[in-house]
Amino acid sequence: METFESIRARRSVRAYLDIPVEVEKIGNILEAGRLAPCAGNSQNTRFILVTDEKKREEIGALCLEQYWVGSAPLIIVVCSYVERARRLYQEEGERFAIMGASAAIENMLLAAQDQGLGSCWVGAYDSARLKALLEIPEDVLICAVLPIGYPDKVPSMPNKLNIEDITYSESWGNRISDIAAYMQWYGEHVQKAARKVKRLVSDFARRLQQ
Repeated sequence: METFESIRARRSVRAYLDIPVEVEKIGNILEAGRLAPCAGNSQNTRFILVTDEKKREEIGALCLEQYWVGSAPLIIVVCSYVERARRLYQEEGERFAIMGASAAIENMLLAAQDQGLGSCWVGAYDSARLKALLEIPEDVLICAVLPIGYPDKVPSMPNKLNIEDITYSESWGNRISDIAAYMQWYGEHVQKAARKVKRLVSDFARRLQQ
């Protein structure tokens, strides 16, 4: 599946078939998370795989009684070494750690979608009790719970704001009334700049040959 097809097709799936996820597909999802960008290549994100049925049910209960979470055959709990990030980046450390984990999470959601799987980014959970269940150290932050499996039901696309409603030009609040016209203008501007660079490179190459 093409990247944009996966992005458009991804949904928050909350119902799963009782079919195990293949090891190869799990590996691809983890690889997608591993390759996500992170501040200074600090690599503070960690993944906990949970397939045990009883433990999955407990996780669903700890996700503020979202019991459907436990129906997924695989749950990946995404964590980050926030304290280590703070030592590296002081007050910005936590923000950087969360940004890195978030990039990994989105990569993983798209990797799941690309392989015919469904998932959901779950952020509501009893962090202290979930840490106790999974023996997560106190200085590690739980960033998300990702139930993953073959969808039993795929929701329709929710309403999304138009690009014009969420995009500003050059400064906050400076709305673009016609995004198509703006992109055409910008494209022409880029092409003009590219032609100028090409001429400069050609002139430089000719001077070298003289």
